[in-house]
Amino acid sequence: MFSAIYEGILLGIFLAFSIGPSFFALVNTGISHGFKSGAAVAFGILFSDLFFVAATVSLIHFGMANLISDPKHQAFMGIIGGIVLIVYGVIHFVQKDAKHQADTELEIKSPKTYALVVKGFLLNLFNPFVWIFWMTTSTAISSRYEFHIIRVIVFFMAVLSITIGTDLLKTFVGHKIKNWLNAKILLRIRHVSGGLLIAFGLYLIYKVFFLHQ
Repeated sequence: MFSAIYEGILLGIFLAFSIGPSFFALVNTGISHGFKSGAAVAFGILFSDLFFVAATVSLIHFGMANLISDPKHQAFMGIIGGIVLIVYGVIHFVQKDAKHQADTELEIKSPKTYALVVKGFLLNLFNPFVWIFWMTTSTAISSRYEFHIIRVIVFFMAVLSITIGTDLLKTFVGHKIKNWLNAKILLRIRHVSGGLLIAFGLYLIYKVFFLHQ
């Protein structure tokens, strides 16, 4: 049982240092809207990861892992995921704020909590790399623990406990550094985050149309 906890913690730490669309969404939300709003995005990501784990373990258990590993299904997820990332990236550019031309602190109306939870959930859900990661991990862990359900659950609880903890920390840091940033820098950070989300989205679509030929 201890090995399941230990290995789960190690994997969680690895995930904590990975940089992807979710990372920029967390930091940008923490900077723009505060810790509570960023935490809502973090829990949306957590709910998405829980869904991934439950889905992939179930698919493996019932011998339907090919539903995710099938190139056509991955291509579909890549297109949808790319579109979702691009849309959220564009929102970072077109979203109006109250004082974007002023030298005072940037004031942006915080979105509803449920909308931020959905944002985090969708950003994670439609990322095919996340699907592949959890499928690979679930396959390896299920085989290692011979589908001993308690050990499998303990492993994933350890992983997700570390990831939600570090995601909340990223949001907290983003919220705190806001105090040292002026309006222009805050606006640039939002634009950079939006540009990176668009870049991730275009990359996913590029992989579908050019690397799966």
